[in-house]
Amino acid sequence: MTQRRKILIVVLLAAALTWPFIGGQYGTSLMTQIFIFGMLALSADLLLGHAGLFSLCHAAFFSVAAYTTAILQVRYQVPTALAAPAGILMGTSLGLLFGLSVRTRGVYFILVTLAMGYVIWGIGYRWASFTGGDSGVTNVPAPSIGGFTLSTMLEYYYFVLAVLLLVMFVYHRLIRSPFGLALRGIKSGEARMRSLGFSPPRHLYTAFIVSSFMASLAGVLYAYFNKFVNPVSASLHVSFEAVLMALVGGTATILGPFIGAGIILGLRNWVSSFFELHLAVMGLVFIIVVTWAPDGVIGLLKRFIDRRKAGADHG
Repeated sequence: MTQRRKILIVVLLAAALTWPFIGGQYGTSLMTQIFIFGMLALSADLLLGHAGLFSLCHAAFFSVAAYTTAILQVRYQVPTALAAPAGILMGTSLGLLFGLSVRTRGVYFILVTLAMGYVIWGIGYRWASFTGGDSGVTNVPAPSIGGFTLSTMLEYYYFVLAVLLLVMFVYHRLIRSPFGLALRGIKSGEARMRSLGFSPPRHLYTAFIVSSFMASLAGVLYAYFNKFVNPVSASLHVSFEAVLMALVGGTATILGPFIGAGIILGLRNWVSSFFELHLAVMGLVFIIVVTWAPDGVIGLLKRFIDRRKAGADHG
């Protein structure tokens, strides 16, 4: 790791630790939301950025995990130590099933994952006796761990930050491992990887399961943050926004999905305050990014730095 990167990590960590004292209650709540949805975007980017698979069903894992945790806590008074892992387990188990979609490629993969996501969304709305329908599951209690209850937004912010740092560390090790290199090899040339003795379906299926685990973890954190879960959490626009966040920030990076989450959530909160068709604005953002900034914000910054270096060398 270069000295510049180490300095950047320290600066970002210091900023995250001190943010609640700068941003206030609203800023802390918004940043917690950015962390959670950034984790969801990071899970989608494991497939998009490293394996080249455009998934539109990650809201399903996110929602199933959130619903499981909420229902167990609210209706059956199951403690957090059991309800939260159960939520992650249910979301990941769904990933084991939906992961069979990696046998398809291109537009067929997109359509299959889109259909799978709609199945979960439909169940959330139609099985009202269990999911609550439009009303959802309300009054999710604050998480209690080891006798300590995270009752304030400040406490929950630091808890989510700690979980996020652990996820980012493991994710970094994963994408730098031989497994991560194999995924990028499959993305750039699947036939070549087959000729070298790799099994692309096996690698992609494993990546899909890991991705669903991360999305499920984000869903559990969301349930405790929002204290309310309804079928909207399984909708197509949540899956689409997760991918959009990764694209806006920069795919195949760790910070990119979180930068994208900050931009998208900040823009959504601002635009929705005076414009009802705020989803149309998200569509325009997607078109602009794909057309003029396919590498996202991180890619723009890299190009700017490279130009500065080139100019300094010529000077």
